[in-house]
Amino acid sequence: MSEVALPISSDENEDGLRFDAFMQLLRTAGALDRAAADALSDLDLTAGAFGALVELGAVGSSGIAPSELARRLAVARRTATLYVDILTRQGWANREAHPDDRRMVLARLTTAGETLLADLGEAYKRRLSHLLGEITPLQAERLRQLLALVPTDASQRKLA
Repeated sequence: MSEVALPISSDENEDGLRFDAFMQLLRTAGALDRAAADALSDLDLTAGAFGALVELGAVGSSGIAPSELARRLAVARRTATLYVDILTRQGWANREAHPDDRRMVLARLTTAGETLLADLGEAYKRRLSHLLGEITPLQAERLRQLLALVPTDASQRKLA
């Protein structure tokens, strides 16, 4: 990855540049998603479901509502519910009634899910991190910061 600033032609408009960046991001996301599916195939998980597993591990025994999981993963609520379904089928997560609101459920890791993350979580994170190729840690942090500028919540987006 080059550190050289590229000149921008005066006839390229801002929307065109943003659209080109958007399309590159879609291509990159698709390629990474396919590669992550291969990297996680022995767990029979998608990258999204693995991300949900990691998030459930991060919240610990308190659990998390699927709506909050969806917000954290920047996916639709039904997608977060699907991830919890996948993890539940694998025996790595379960759903329990919310202690204060019986209409809500909380997802949390089972003992098997906690063990999986403790034993193999770092190895799978390393495996997935290698999908970014040979970018340096500084470049990875810059990329993370740039991507953080892209709104992931519909309320943050403005349409022309």
